[in-house]
Amino acid sequence: MFKFMYPDRAWLLLLILFFLFIFILFYRQKKKWIDKNFDKNNFKQISYDFSFKKVITKFSLFILAFIFIVIALMNPLEPKKTITTAEKEAADIFIILDISNSMLAEDIKANRLEKSKQIIKTLLLKLGSDRVGIVLFAGDAFVYLPLTIDLSIANMMISEADPQLSRPQGTNINAALSTTFYAIERSKVKKPMVILFSDGENFEDDPNEILKRYSDNNIPVYVVALGTPEGAPIPIKQNGNIINYKRDANNNIVTSTPNIMLLSSIASATGGKLIDYQNLNKVHEILFDEIKKFQTSKGVESYIGQYQSVYLWFLIPAFLFLLFDFLLSEHKDKWQYNFQKFIHKNIDT
Repeated sequence: MFKFMYPDRAWLLLLILFFLFIFILFYRQKKKWIDKNFDKNNFKQISYDFSFKKVITKFSLFILAFIFIVIALMNPLEPKKTITTAEKEAADIFIILDISNSMLAEDIKANRLEKSKQIIKTLLLKLGSDRVGIVLFAGDAFVYLPLTIDLSIANMMISEADPQLSRPQGTNINAALSTTFYAIERSKVKKPMVILFSDGENFEDDPNEILKRYSDNNIPVYVVALGTPEGAPIPIKQNGNIINYKRDANNNIVTSTPNIMLLSSIASATGGKLIDYQNLNKVHEILFDEIKKFQTSKGVESYIGQYQSVYLWFLIPAFLFLLFDFLLSEHKDKWQYNFQKFIHKNIDT
């Protein structure tokens, strides 16, 4: 992008009006003098090689030269280097976090819920101007944080996510997906993505109907499956210490195992991706690569470094215009005179 070191010198261009006034005055006076002292035919015979058109051409060359000289005096500058960067438009990400008691199982250290929080926080650190919304669920689901660009608030609220925030307990994935879908509709985002953190232990209706709506609206659900195939018991804690484990009606300790089949079906039905326990160490990298696909980009040219003067780009053409003006005579060239003489002769005959 050009700029000028001395933009105030642009006032010199107003002198063009003065030059134009002088030229018109001179042109009219000269033509008036000729008309007064000569008739048309006599003047052509006496000054057969004189051309009013060349007078106008010479003046035009002078004006062009003057314009370019003024621009050179303003000292135009251009940046030494330009770079093209990609300007990203924010992605809209909805995070669904399972806070049911089964997420307290410790087959993944420290437990499934804490591992989920850790992954989400690491992911938030990688985001820029992206917007994030959070839905929590257990036996029911609710919007914990509406869509926001304040990632520090999102980070703080993820830290506070706990099974005690949801009553009743249980695991209702259908409610979680439905609540998130309606939140997406209300926010009117164009290209949202959903990330579900859960062990998949679903005790309510299958989410087939809501998954069809996700698919029809091209909203992918990326699923992070928490838990190992062997599973683990669900601890009952008091003051941070394990005092017992969850038991069934026969007083047997319940072992919680992830429902990979359900979680996989959610990802495949919506065009998302399933990330299981074997890839938890690099899950944030996988997810961030997917998020990039939702960050639309456009090329933006920016300028770096110092500016350099390019006044010669205008001074050299100005010199050439003046040179042409100097070499161009007000009189017709000999070939022009002979050509006109030949034309008139043929017309007369």
